[in-house]
Amino acid sequence: MNVRRVCRFLGLAAASLALVLPALSAAQAAWPARPIRLVVPFVAGGGADVTARLIAAKLQERLGQQIVVDNKPGGNTLIGAQELMKAQPDGYTLLWSIDQTFVLNPSLYNRLPYDPRKDFAPVALAITSPNAVIVRAGVPGAVADVHELVKRARAEPGKVNIGAAAILSQMALEEFNRSAGIQSTRVPYKGSAEVAQATVAGDIDAAFDGIAPYVQFAKAGRAKILAFASSRRFSGQPEVPTLEELGYKGVDFSVWFGIVGPRGLPPEIVARVSEGVDWALHQPDVVEKLLVFGFEPAAQTGPQALATRIDADLARYAPVIRRLGFKLD
Repeated sequence: MNVRRVCRFLGLAAASLALVLPALSAAQAAWPARPIRLVVPFVAGGGADVTARLIAAKLQERLGQQIVVDNKPGGNTLIGAQELMKAQPDGYTLLWSIDQTFVLNPSLYNRLPYDPRKDFAPVALAITSPNAVIVRAGVPGAVADVHELVKRARAEPGKVNIGAAAILSQMALEEFNRSAGIQSTRVPYKGSAEVAQATVAGDIDAAFDGIAPYVQFAKAGRAKILAFASSRRFSGQPEVPTLEELGYKGVDFSVWFGIVGPRGLPPEIVARVSEGVDWALHQPDVVEKLLVFGFEPAAQTGPQALATRIDADLARYAPVIRRLGFKLD
């Protein structure tokens, strides 16, 4: 009798499953059937927000569904990351992520509310922006190139003041000091706008920073970008060398942004979003606008490219952060 009941139960379960599976398959095939929320862990109006909206607009065009940007700033991107962790892995909530969330915060916080490898699904590596060495221009005695900056720092240890704001920029500066064998003084600022103003005002001798705030000053002849702290030249200014080319090894600190989803995001949805991002980054108007903000499309954009970048930067940045003693808690 028990055997009959078990068989009957299994038969009913199989029948129910047969009804449910086609429905689930149809629902997945219909994705996206409603607007997608793109969480941006920054305030509206900044470079991170503007680039997110630029990519979102094109991705919306590609997917045929509205993408709503939802700004969730604060906590060095922790608030935005936790917002994503609360979402269902159905493709209707994604995160416009910056490198800090995945490769800096794990070393900057003793207790992090997420695991950068286990709690998210990499979707696409989208854009990168190099840190750069920038100096004041158009004044007597202006530094002509990186070698001259290094020569001055060696002649007067500790007296060459170099400004930096973001933690990644400060890391780039300290690694440059190490590679060049110099002792410049790091002058921390709250934001890039302050560093840029201090640079053109002559309050500091140089800056390590992203290039967006300096574009207008460079065009006006008030600032000069000497080199990029990246593995490749920036396509927006291909005439400017990298520090690696100039002989200063290991100073590769580019900012990157990408898209991730909640853990368990179906691979079919990952593939569609990834393809849409790649398509968006090949549109000439997108590339043109990105260059204005000091960004360019990543060389590789797929989910594996993002996962590989996270792993590589975690391994590379952790010892630098430990050596410098940076902490946020």
